[in-house]
Amino acid sequence: MIRSSLFVGVLLITVPNILISEPTVELVAASEAPPIEILFSWITPLDDGASVLLRLDDADGARLTSACPDTQSVMSESNGDKVVRWKLTGKCRMPVVTYRGVNYIMPISGSLPPREALSDVASETLRNTLKASSIIKNDYRLSSLRLRQFFRDIEIILAARNTKFALPIPESPLPTNQSHLPNAARPFRAGVTDGVHHGWDFYISEGTPVRAIEEWTIMHVKRDFTWSEMEHLHKWTTELERQENLDTYRGNTVYLKTLSGHVAIYAHLSDIPDNIQIGTKVKKWEIVGHVGDSAVPDKKYLYHLHFELAMNPMRDEQAGTHTFEDVLLWPFWGKGKSITWVRENGKNLFE
Repeated sequence: MIRSSLFVGVLLITVPNILISEPTVELVAASEAPPIEILFSWITPLDDGASVLLRLDDADGARLTSACPDTQSVMSESNGDKVVRWKLTGKCRMPVVTYRGVNYIMPISGSLPPREALSDVASETLRNTLKASSIIKNDYRLSSLRLRQFFRDIEIILAARNTKFALPIPESPLPTNQSHLPNAARPFRAGVTDGVHHGWDFYISEGTPVRAIEEWTIMHVKRDFTWSEMEHLHKWTTELERQENLDTYRGNTVYLKTLSGHVAIYAHLSDIPDNIQIGTKVKKWEIVGHVGDSAVPDKKYLYHLHFELAMNPMRDEQAGTHTFEDVLLWPFWGKGKSITWVRENGKNLFE
């Protein structure tokens, strides 16, 4: 066990033993030795790196891995203690290690991941990190203000994922008509897109405000759609080109990265408030646009909001690196599911 004298001026995480056969991590008796302890971390600004001193319950180095090996190396090891090196400017922005099949974020002193990146991390990893960090989290003598905010951010994200979204148009119920739901056929654009509807169509008067389903950040805005864009659709050879074609059919759009990590897409908008710009922070229920018919090719569809959810794959090693093009390739909510499944489970998404 670690002597109390080591608690002064160092970063300490205790990772509990885990029950491999169970789908969730459980704490074991406090008297049992933890399989891994993070004893100290430090930044070396000259080479944009960080080092972390780990103590394992055995010297089996193969059991400590990272999904991003190009940013991790073992600098030294002795009797189960390892100094792990992280290149902070590498491809992976999230310092995640895997031990016994379970992921943990290492809160590297001086380079803690922001909330934006944490929202890309799997819920299980966030929960594991809170449990593993219980000593630091609960003893203010061991943590800085920034480290406390790091743990608070994790708690906020997990709470958001357990909270229902607001409806994008509160006065309009969730659509149930089959042609207005995810996976409905859209044969008129099958030659240049996947020919599938990716979301819900809310039919309501032109100019009706549409609102943020959850708080967080605007990641993309398009407010200048013209019909000439339809003349320049890709003769697609890649999935990204096909999805870019589909985005043209969305017309004027707002993409909102939610606190939960998923991206809400508002399409066919007529007007978007001037304050809605890339990087704008919005609150839940804040107006992000107005119902219109931009890029609606068939007037039988009339004015409506097309709304969809792009589902974050939450691969820990990619956290904090996603681009707009990445989001275009994320699966839409309910992809491939039956109409019955979409109707029943859609009700559980929204308040």
